[in-house]
Amino acid sequence: MNQDIYTVAHQKLLEGKTSESFDSMVQAWQQTPSKAEQDNLSDLLQLAITEDCGHSLATTPLPTWLTSLVIQREMVQNQNQILPRLAITGTSTVKITNIDFIQWPEQSVLSSAPKMDNGGYFSLETRRLQKVSSDGLYQLVINAEGVDSFKAWVLLTRPLSKQRIGWIDSRNWRIERNTLPNRACPSPILSMNLYDLNDTTWTPLWTENVDGKLPTTLPKIDLLDGRYWLSVGIIESRWQGEIGILDIQSITRPVDYPGQ
Repeated sequence: MNQDIYTVAHQKLLEGKTSESFDSMVQAWQQTPSKAEQDNLSDLLQLAITEDCGHSLATTPLPTWLTSLVIQREMVQNQNQILPRLAITGTSTVKITNIDFIQWPEQSVLSSAPKMDNGGYFSLETRRLQKVSSDGLYQLVINAEGVDSFKAWVLLTRPLSKQRIGWIDSRNWRIERNTLPNRACPSPILSMNLYDLNDTTWTPLWTENVDGKLPTTLPKIDLLDGRYWLSVGIIESRWQGEIGILDIQSITRPVDYPGQ
């Protein structure tokens, strides 16, 4: 890697020119950096996010037809297995025909037409990635009917090396609290969802999101006696300009729930 580009990226960040620093980071990743240089770039990205949670990383606005856009990276711990997922969601005023998410230079992570509802909400996800989406450079391309394609470079941070949340028993879980929060970003959210085991649409029967003091036990819920599927996840959010980026660690298991 041309060390000058990394130096420029660092200097621009020190000068408060976060979007210019981001552009230099993208150029540096395009030069196939060594492992040590990749680590330096990832550290620099983490530092840049502490400015304003990533709002000023990119100044290019979303096109008028793309009213919201979120990239969601999730690690799902199911019994003794960890399943990486990646999803791209948002809202659009036109029909989206295809979404490509490519780990630079040519490793396709997602490439398909998303599901869309009548309100313009769209979602596309892969449930079985071969490995967790690593830190580094990605290209996002969204094609839609009657408009120019939207293209953006995306930098993902280093994924957490340790699962912060784990089961104690079917109603209780532990949360590691030894990580320093990024004070520029919103507080983490704990998302709890109960599903009918026979519902293949995976529409939650009950859901609750909590921020601030995160609970570690399932509250009382008005449900019929039976067996359900419980998912509990910690959601950490940041931005890349107008693109929302969520990192989620989830744990799932079947639970027997008595009626109230």
